[in-house]
Amino acid sequence: MTESFFAALRVVVPMMLLMLIGWLSRTQGMITRDSMKEYDRLIFKIFMPTLLFKNIYDMDFSQGFAVKEMIFASICLLVIFIFAYIVPRIFVKDGNKSSVIGQAIGRGNYILFGVAVSEALYGEGGAGMVVMLGVLVIPAINTFSAVILELNRSGKSSPVKLFIAILKNPMIVGAIIAFIFKAFAVSIPAPVWSVIKSVANSTTTVSFISLGVGLDMAKSHTDKFALTLGIVLRMLVIPLIFMPLSVLAGFRGQSLCAMMIVFAAPSAVASYPMAVAMGADGQLAGQLVCTTTVLSVFTIFAWTFVLSSMGLM
Repeated sequence: MTESFFAALRVVVPMMLLMLIGWLSRTQGMITRDSMKEYDRLIFKIFMPTLLFKNIYDMDFSQGFAVKEMIFASICLLVIFIFAYIVPRIFVKDGNKSSVIGQAIGRGNYILFGVAVSEALYGEGGAGMVVMLGVLVIPAINTFSAVILELNRSGKSSPVKLFIAILKNPMIVGAIIAFIFKAFAVSIPAPVWSVIKSVANSTTTVSFISLGVGLDMAKSHTDKFALTLGIVLRMLVIPLIFMPLSVLAGFRGQSLCAMMIVFAAPSAVASYPMAVAMGADGQLAGQLVCTTTVLSVFTIFAWTFVLSSMGLM
């Protein structure tokens, strides 16, 4: 029990302290949210794709792909997508709000939290399963988010536009390049690889500090019902349904850790700019990102503690 408690602490304490550094930096006037937005674009377009590229390039595919995990995750994500499209519309009639709630339900901050949690539990290089599953999860959640937002805005969605938007996603680009390099056994010169590793290894630190800079719990959204509904569905209902199913499906260790991030990670930071760009309720999207990120410190600790205590992870 004690070992499980400290394992859970190893996961959440670094995340919590990095976010605290970001929050203190902003409250002490060292940086503003507006100036941090420039760094956020850099994180999204450079840091996170580089992290994904580095982890895929480092992976040993001789043991094959995680077929069982990918099939299970595919089915679950499809169910979540249907759930995310239908359920919010029942409780919130405003399409601009219900679509944002739906996006929050289905679009977790997978890579950032996945790499941080898995490496905290299994050491450097322990994010292999998270990255491998990310090859499926990242395109899926980006596609589902775009579909939910587009359907609520216009009632229809162009497959061609969605496909192009997915291909232009920096993380998808990073993953594709990594697979091409692996397929053709492209050797990266040592000086270049050193830079790639430096950028990738900085991603978690910079990203969590950025999350801290953006946290503003004092600024409450006018529609508290919509905010509460999104939080409950994303942080409680989804993991309480799909984590037991993951255990029953036989997943253990790193595989179960990857599933935990799929189902229990907070709403992705990219949810906010995407909601704004597609004419949805950007303020609600921002508050969902902020609130679920803070709550995830406690919920991920709880899931890690419980699963470790049971000897499952």
